[in-house]
Amino acid sequence: MASWPIVARTAIVDALVEGLARRPARSQLLRGASGVGKTTVAAAAAAALAARGRTVVPVVALAELSTVPLGALAPLLATASAAPSAAGIDAAEVDRAGGPSGGGVADRLAELVALVGRRADAYVIVVDDAPLLDEASAAALYQLVRVFGVPALLTARDEHPLRGAVARLLHEDLVDVTDLSGLSLDEVRTVLRRRLGADPRPESLQRLYVATAGNPLFVRELTLAAERADGVRPGPYGLEIEPARLPAHVVETVAGRLAELGEADRRVAELIAVAQPWPRAVLTPEEHPIVDDLIEAGVVVPAVGPVAGFVHLAHPVYAEALLGALRADDRAARRREAAERLLALEDEALRFTGICLLADAGGDVAPADLVTAAEYAHRAGDHARALSAAEAALAACDLALGAGAGAAAEHEPEAPSCAVAALAAHAALVSASALSAVGGDPAQAEAAFARAAERAVDPEGRARVEVRWGQHTALREVDPARAARRATALLPELGPAGALLAGDLAKWRLMAGDAGALDTPFAPHGDADPGAALNSAIGMAMMATMAGRVVEARAAVDSGRPLADRFAAVQPFAGGLLDLSAFLVHVAEGDIAAARTFAEQRRLEPFSDAAGVWSYALAIVELHAGRPDDALPLALLAVDQLRWRDFTGLLGPAIALAATAHAQRGEADQAQALLATLQPAQRDDVKVVLQEAEARAWLAVVADDVDAAVGMLLPAVQRGVELGHLLLATLTASVAVRLGAATAARPLLDAAAAASGAPLLERAAQLASALDERDPARVVALADDVVAAGLVATAHAALEAAAALAGDDRMLERRARVRAAELGLAVTRVRSIRSSRKETGLTEREWIIAQAAARRERSREIAERLGVSVRTVDNHLASVYRKLGIKGRAELEAELREQN
Repeated sequence: MASWPIVARTAIVDALVEGLARRPARSQLLRGASGVGKTTVAAAAAAALAARGRTVVPVVALAELSTVPLGALAPLLATASAAPSAAGIDAAEVDRAGGPSGGGVADRLAELVALVGRRADAYVIVVDDAPLLDEASAAALYQLVRVFGVPALLTARDEHPLRGAVARLLHEDLVDVTDLSGLSLDEVRTVLRRRLGADPRPESLQRLYVATAGNPLFVRELTLAAERADGVRPGPYGLEIEPARLPAHVVETVAGRLAELGEADRRVAELIAVAQPWPRAVLTPEEHPIVDDLIEAGVVVPAVGPVAGFVHLAHPVYAEALLGALRADDRAARRREAAERLLALEDEALRFTGICLLADAGGDVAPADLVTAAEYAHRAGDHARALSAAEAALAACDLALGAGAGAAAEHEPEAPSCAVAALAAHAALVSASALSAVGGDPAQAEAAFARAAERAVDPEGRARVEVRWGQHTALREVDPARAARRATALLPELGPAGALLAGDLAKWRLMAGDAGALDTPFAPHGDADPGAALNSAIGMAMMATMAGRVVEARAAVDSGRPLADRFAAVQPFAGGLLDLSAFLVHVAEGDIAAARTFAEQRRLEPFSDAAGVWSYALAIVELHAGRPDDALPLALLAVDQLRWRDFTGLLGPAIALAATAHAQRGEADQAQALLATLQPAQRDDVKVVLQEAEARAWLAVVADDVDAAVGMLLPAVQRGVELGHLLLATLTASVAVRLGAATAARPLLDAAAAASGAPLLERAAQLASALDERDPARVVALADDVVAAGLVATAHAALEAAAALAGDDRMLERRARVRAAELGLAVTRVRSIRSSRKETGLTEREWIIAQAAARRERSREIAERLGVSVRTVDNHLASVYRKLGIKGRAELEAELREQN
């Protein structure tokens, strides 16, 4: 007899496809009761998208792997690197990404995310039972959706609460929710007709429909049960289906069906349930035909696409039924057996899954392995698993230390008690660091770091604790002054190990507004131990990039690279800090194209805690290019990401940056609301001082007070120069030049350029000099170099000024105007609401809505942002079209550009 038929719910499928295919795409969550057909509808939507050319990336989440980091993605990671074509990925794309590396799980995840994220509009991720994702897989999904805009179609059962990263997708309005109910009466009839070959008798249809409420799984199970019992027979009014007993819930129904499995079949199904998708490679010769039988019975299905070579149960409820019927000790035994088989594969992703399963089953895991797992999970961003593994390792070490050398030898026969104490100290540090990353009660994290400090076995270990503790205090608790005070008080006790603190301590002091940190001495790399040399390199790179000393900064970055890789376990953020310095080197060199490329490449690692850094970096690039519409979403994204993870102290600057973009768009209320969220300690940071000055300056410009705007910028620039932030101070000073205050900004720019010598600083100073001296020919000559440095908006304004200064030199005036016009095509002019409205005759509300519509925002998006109805927006737009004499949105953008 034919396989079970599927009835496409066209309206629902079309709505899902429309949301996923639109630009920008809207991810979708399909929610409903167990067995209601979510997976089927999602598959239909995925097929429709595949027919449009999208590559579908399927992910299956299971309760049994919900605590295993990257458990849901393990098959994908295990296959995508080795056989990209099997994962639906173009080999050419792999070549462009530099892959496949054949490396570990982190490399494979980075490759996969890079390939999918690079072409977000070519892929769609389909996650079945998303609430059951392990935290690491959920975090990777969140980053793909949030960072890259990759559309995702998720399913969720009503009984599964949404938590963590999946819940955040809803809270941040990144997902549209569709609540899926059962099949309609007509749809149930259609299913039965296709399955049985004729229409059912109306009474039979009604009885089945009422009993199941249209739940497709219930309909299927009851119909199959009737068939097996010969309860389906022809009648005068259609097929008569004898009623079967309706179970109390889906699990009981599935459990009854699974009870028909033989002992050997059930045992294999239980193994699959424990760690599905299950690799065929670990099946014994006797188990291969059993799996084939399970597939034939519809209990197991072969995985396709990226996870080819794996099998999984046909429905997640099967796993619940299988494992729920086992005693606790039998479930643990299945986990241990699954772990042993996965560990034998020597695949890092699957081996890690095996270790986690072994730990969850209460197996004997050495403390050293637990610490290694904790470090791995912490680096991978699964801080909850890192915390639990570190605490388990700490408990095991304490047991060993308490029982004496004999107990210690039981775990690690060759290790003396001092080695166990050192392992315990490291576990305590990883635990505290993970607790800080998880967030929650600050007092708990403080207590954990205090415990780690007490357990440190030597000055070097104590210094490492203080580095992480200070990062927590300065960044998580936004109190860099307290972090600096505590570290300074500790230095006499640390001796030479205090060098490990030098870079971070200088940073905390600068964040607190302490100019004395500029005099921090850093030990020469060759004279320091490797850990201290790494911190010294980070500190020197930071100071040098701040001051625009590009040669010194590049040398520090280069010297720190190999050390960052070597000490990733104890200093996981070192590579990210060096990357940020390398980006700023490109900026200071006046090569914005290289800077942009560098940031975009790093942004392809959304699993990294550094995601917010690169959203922030690209937002700055867009802002100074004169594109606030492009800068704003990046800046707002950076704020969200940095609230989640911020190891650089950039949250405050990102908030002010988003406010600046809002201000340039004329959205004063949103800008002011963001600025109001800055904490006092953040306002001590000169980076915030500079960026907030820009935000408030643009608010003044929009309010028709350019003089006030310049008066806000110059004191901030002066403060930036005093604190050694010459690079950022120059960027802020360039805004004053853009506003026509080159004469006032010139002394500060000259001083910064003289102290630095960096190309960007020199070009900005030269441009201010040329404008101050009213030399239009020099302005035109400098323009391209200023543009190459990323100061496109400033160059545009300078060229317009040069055209006005050209006087009788018509050729020069033409050159200036032509180049200004070219740049103006991509630059959004910031003008006061009053003057712009006066020229167009629009009301303030009409002007705001017209600008939004010209930016191609939909009426619904404008309405949501302004808190009005869609009809109100459309009515205002109709009035705008009437006043401007245009016919619709197609002409609006050009009309407003002309008005500018």
